[in-house]
Amino acid sequence: MLYSLIKSLLLPPVGLFLLILLGVAWWRRPLLGRGLVFLSTVALLTLSLPIVSHKLMLPLEPYLALSVADLERSQAQAIVVLAAGRNSGAFEYGGDSIGPITLQRIRYGAWLQRRTGLPLLVSGGSPSDRAPTLARMMADVLEQAFGVPVAMIEDRSRNTRENAMFSARILRQHGLQRIFLVSSAWHLPRAVAAFEQEGLAVTPAPTAFEHRDFSDGVILEDFLPGPKALQRSYYAIHEYLGRLWYALRGRPAGEFSSSSAAAPGSS
Repeated sequence: MLYSLIKSLLLPPVGLFLLILLGVAWWRRPLLGRGLVFLSTVALLTLSLPIVSHKLMLPLEPYLALSVADLERSQAQAIVVLAAGRNSGAFEYGGDSIGPITLQRIRYGAWLQRRTGLPLLVSGGSPSDRAPTLARMMADVLEQAFGVPVAMIEDRSRNTRENAMFSARILRQHGLQRIFLVSSAWHLPRAVAAFEQEGLAVTPAPTAFEHRDFSDGVILEDFLPGPKALQRSYYAIHEYLGRLWYALRGRPAGEFSSSSAAAPGSS
C-alpha cells in the first residue's frame, strides 16, 4: 500500500500537479515558483502528446510479435501469462475482476494456447492480501469466458521477480523448462530477464504494443494532447524508472512491475 501511494505521488500526472501546486505556493519567488509552474505545465502538456508518448515507448518494445513460423519453430513446453492488476469493485461481475491490462495478456495467452495446445500457467498474487488473487481471477476468466484450460496457477507473487521465482518452481515440478512468456510488450524485456535468471528458456510473446515508429509519417492528431497519450507516457516512465531502480540494485527485474497490482493503469 505504501509503495503504491509513493508511486502515485511521484509519477505523472499527479507528480506534476504537485509541482505546480508547490510553484503556486512559492509564487512570490518569480524564478523559483513561477518557473516551477511553467516547467511542470510544459512537461504535463508534452507527455500528453501522442508523438511523445509513442517515442517514449519505442525503446521499451524490442520484441516483435510472434509469427506462425515462430510458433512452429519454437520448442516451448508451456505458456506463462503474467498478471497486471485488478478492477476493484466490478459491480457487473459481483466483485473484483481482472484489470484491462491483465485482460489483454490473458486474451493473447488464450490465443497461443489454442494454436499450440501447450499447458498454460497464470501468475499473479495479491500484494494487499485481497481475495481472490489475480491468478485465480485470470484462471476463472480463461476457463469460463475463453474456454481455455489453465493447467497451473501461481498466486503467491507480488512482483515480476516473484512471478519468475515461484513460476519456475511450479514449472520444474512438472518437468517444464522452455516457455512462451506473455506480457505487455513494454514490460516483457524485464520479465524475460527475470525468468531467464531462474534458468528457464524463454520465448518472448509480446502483446498490446503501444509504440509507433512513424515510418509512414506523422499526422495532425500526433500533436494533439489527450488522456490516452498521457497514460501511455505514464506506462513508459513507470517502466524506465523500474529498469533504473533494478539496474542500480544489480537486479534485472522486481517490485516495480506487473503483478504487484500496481502495473500501470491497474489496481
